[in-house]
Amino acid sequence: MKPSTELVQVKEYRIYVEQYRREGNRKSIILINGALATTGSFNHCVKYLRDDLDIILFDLPFTGQSRPHNPAGGIITKDEEVEILLALIDRYRPQSLLSVSWGGYAAMMALARRPLSIERAVVASFSSHLNEPMRNYVSKARDLVMAERFGDVAKLMNDEVGRFLPKLLKHVNHRHLSSLDSREYHQACFHIEQILSLDDEDYTDLYRKIDVPVLFVNGELDEHTSPEAVRELGNYIDGSRFCTLPDAGHFLDLENRGARRRMQQVLKDFLMPAICDSDEPTSYHDARFDVVDHDMSYVLKSPISSRLPRQSMGR
Repeated sequence: MKPSTELVQVKEYRIYVEQYRREGNRKSIILINGALATTGSFNHCVKYLRDDLDIILFDLPFTGQSRPHNPAGGIITKDEEVEILLALIDRYRPQSLLSVSWGGYAAMMALARRPLSIERAVVASFSSHLNEPMRNYVSKARDLVMAERFGDVAKLMNDEVGRFLPKLLKHVNHRHLSSLDSREYHQACFHIEQILSLDDEDYTDLYRKIDVPVLFVNGELDEHTSPEAVRELGNYIDGSRFCTLPDAGHFLDLENRGARRRMQQVLKDFLMPAICDSDEPTSYHDARFDVVDHDMSYVLKSPISSRLPRQSMGR
């Protein structure tokens, strides 16, 4: 299935958008990438969601197939990323969204604005703060970018957050990241600096405004956005759900077949009410869940599932 494509004008930017449509699908989802990633990084998600949901993907102005259509130079702020995302949500009216890695910040900021069409969200490989491994990683990446050692940036990513990727994908990553220009890398650095400069209270205020169910998915082996660190968001977002994928790191379904199978099932099961307008219980396979609301609409069936009470966790 080939997507339809178009360029969408959002203020001064032209945004490349792909849509996968299937006759009979009633609802849609918008997918939000991490830093430096493009629509192609969602290939697995597209394959296992397109039979149930129409899919909307896009590249930010400084990367992928949007880059040739936007003037070189200039930095896009996090607020501008959020405005682009909200404009696309307003245009295409998706009922769900899925973000990965750094895309989680824009997704959470957009959810705090309560876009009318969004009914639920999945936020993958996200943490509410930078832990020591992530802070060390982004600091090293920033130093390498400033020295324009882009090949070393690619190696660093493969050695750190990409350590569990198969060799072929590591090669693809290295080729992609080594070929990016300084504009894209400096945009990523600016994004990192923004995140480093925001204190916890800024994000806490945003989290409290989110009013739709959010499922946080993290890899059991991910040291940079760990499953334990993200659970504190349950103190701020009503109806939060937390899923830990076994045998998976930061890149989740890209890392191995087992993780891909589990991620597919987790996404379909969580999004099923959005697809079917139904709150019928569904079954999650092999993933561990920590549920932080007292009015669950799901029966979570798994040999290693658990339900944790709401806890007070200092920030």
